[in-house]
Amino acid sequence: MPNHCGFICAISGNAGFKYTYICRLILRMIAMKEIQMVDLRSQYEKIKPEIDEAIAEVLQSSAFINGPAVKKFENELAAYVGCKQVVACANGTDALQIACMALGLKPGDEVITTNFTFVSTAEVLCLLGLKPVLTDIDALTFNIDVQDIEKKITPKTKAIIPVHLYGQCADMESIMQLAKQHNLFVIEDTAQAIGADFKFSNGSVKKAGAIGHIGTTSFFLQKILAATVMVALFSLMMMRLLMNCAAS
Repeated sequence: MPNHCGFICAISGNAGFKYTYICRLILRMIAMKEIQMVDLRSQYEKIKPEIDEAIAEVLQSSAFINGPAVKKFENELAAYVGCKQVVACANGTDALQIACMALGLKPGDEVITTNFTFVSTAEVLCLLGLKPVLTDIDALTFNIDVQDIEKKITPKTKAIIPVHLYGQCADMESIMQLAKQHNLFVIEDTAQAIGADFKFSNGSVKKAGAIGHIGTTSFFLQKILAATVMVALFSLMMMRLLMNCAAS
């Protein structure tokens, strides 16, 4: 390829310039790194020393379950989100299941959620004998449609699960108003919007997961914020959550 480039560059006039440009473009394409949908290696390499040190500390301590690293993670995430406590668990499905159990939801209870979400949202409800009631989405944000939530509320409705998407919150102010009006629980699924801020009409701001009764998130490798295997469930009513789960 370099010999051909030298020959092309020697061509005079506009044609030579065009061929030179094309040649350089081809060389760039050959040298271009393949674009990955999720480039975990590049992300890792940027903070490699910090990650390696943290992993080495866990291996040294041999405290693999609820050890100091997990406690530190829980405390730091609680401070970041702005809630009282965080409980780390195995995966996002478990987080949603624990939340539903902690709130005392019973078989036959209806839970309203969006039809545009990962299967775990509805899967957990079916696993617990709850009835998922699916709503449409807002055409602009792709988040749950509040007006459709209101239409789906019945005497059997016990909770709403808004799923925040693409780094943006659902209309939590309207959802919380509906929940208060109908005495419903709100479980936030923030797996695709951890760290997002929601601004209320009075100017106050809260982070996703700290607005409803319980917030859940996931750090699966393709989420907005990824880790190895770590999920969190945070709540302003964590003591009740732990007591109910212990009794189940």
